[in-house]
Amino acid sequence: MNSISKFKKMLVNRLGANGLEKDTISSFIRSMRICIDGDPKMNHLKANRQLQFLGWNDIEMDYNTLQIAVAFFKAEATTISLAT
Repeated sequence: MNSISKFKKMLVNRLGANGLEKDTISSFIRSMRICIDGDPKMNHLKANRQLQFLGWNDIEMDYNTLQIAVAFFKAEATTISLAT
């Protein structure tokens, strides 16, 4: 299993365990990417505020989930840049 798949699986499992419905996880991950791309060094508290601005009021992201998301997005970006 490559690092992208590993991080994505960890992220999806963690979000599901935090109460996010399976059919909304991909949308939430897209929203997380928007927030993190805007400020890659933000902490989980700021990320939660940004996600609330985007309409995600029912879920609180913790520090570890944010770190998994950042690792996932970095792994994806590295793979894309290597492919071009």
